[in-house]
Amino acid sequence: MKTASLVAALLTTGLTFAAEDRQHNPDSFTWNPELSKEGPVLVTVSLKSQVAAVYRNGVRIGSCEVSSGKPGHETPTGVFHILNKDADHHSKTYGNASMPFSERLTWDGVALHAGGLPGYPSSHGCIHLPYEFSKKLFGITHKGTTVLVTNSAPDVHVSNQHHLGFAGGETSDFTWNPAAATSGPVSLIFSKPDRKLYVIRNGVTVGEAPTQSGWFDKRPKGTSAFVFSGWVEGKDGVAESQWTQVGGSKANHAEPISDWFKLDPRFQHLVQGLLAPGTNLVITDEPVTSSSRSDSGFRVLQGRKEEAAK
Repeated sequence: MKTASLVAALLTTGLTFAAEDRQHNPDSFTWNPELSKEGPVLVTVSLKSQVAAVYRNGVRIGSCEVSSGKPGHETPTGVFHILNKDADHHSKTYGNASMPFSERLTWDGVALHAGGLPGYPSSHGCIHLPYEFSKKLFGITHKGTTVLVTNSAPDVHVSNQHHLGFAGGETSDFTWNPAAATSGPVSLIFSKPDRKLYVIRNGVTVGEAPTQSGWFDKRPKGTSAFVFSGWVEGKDGVAESQWTQVGGSKANHAEPISDWFKLDPRFQHLVQGLLAPGTNLVITDEPVTSSSRSDSGFRVLQGRKEEAAK
């Protein structure tokens, strides 16, 4: 609990970046890596507010203005994983244009990189960052780092704490292939239309299972993101996982997250074995697809599969 209390305190140190208060200033950003010196990194991008935020081990350490895809070249929404990095990248598509500190999100050209920031969406699909910010971000990410892109407003309520017990449900068919990715950061993704939990490690899907009951009717609409903080003692001495909300629709219900869904107990046990501080949980009411850009829905990029097909 001491760790959780520390995280909560750090999250309320005034690092919010409300859209209504933002003035267009492409050179202005926050960067406070000393608040969390180690742990998995999560990047969130709000297309609606043109704002990015960076978390390390669940603590927000930076935020900045961005410029995403212009009409006709919209940046896709979804859970992406950095596929490769190039500090001195030049575009083969756009006349050898310089794209410093490029971090690729899709194999067909969407990336985080330093670029123009006119105060509105202006790119061909990439997410432009301030030059100095992109350099700092490049220094703390790696292949497999999770990047969450949504249409929602920025996350101005990051101090919420939630408990997750992974309530047991009926047995069901599920897939589990941990050999597909034996190491790297883990993301859990719940989709309302799909009624499924997807387990992604280092950008590769290692498992998926159907969820049961009407759990999605109990949670806010939209897309919400959480970061695993650790285990705490729950009811009757049963351990519950503790999560800190870092993005999306505010979860203001009294019920714990475990009341929102149920899983096959066997699959639940396998998932719990992968949980570590920094594990991401994304809950969305959009369908999950493996498409990189063309189809509608919330994309989940499977790095090795797309790389092999390229």
